Amino acid sequence: MKSVLKLGLAVLFTIVVSFGLTNSALALGKFSQTCRNSSIQGSVLTSTCERAVGGVYNTSSIDLNPVIENVDGGLKWQPSNFIETCRNTKLAGSSELAAECKTRAQQFVSTSINLDDHIANIDGTLKYE
Repeated sequence: MKSVLKLGLAVLFTIVVSFGLTNSALALGKFSQTCRNSSIQGSVLTSTCERAVGGVYNTSSIDLNPVIENVDGGLKWQPSNFIETCRNTKLAGSSELAAECKTRAQQFVSTSINLDDHIANIDGTLKYE
């Protein structure tokens, strides 16, 4: 009886893990794998993202300003307010935020950050992870 129970739990665990892996694009960053028509306006990312049920899409926006900082002309994942010292934000490719940001010497330099590192599609909604 114990071996049947263990086998059943092992099968159930395998199914749960397999399901989690097939839907991993809906979490842990990598929003660009399940979202389309993405754009940046200032510090706000807007995208049309697939819901977990599949084939159903939702338009979602997220303000990146609270989670990205300009550190001497480079964009970093840190709580801050990058838009105050950066300009000309745009989406380069499907997941790269590009901008011109001020250095400590007050010069603007080109920089970018991969949004797939921390922006996820959670059931059709963009979230920071």
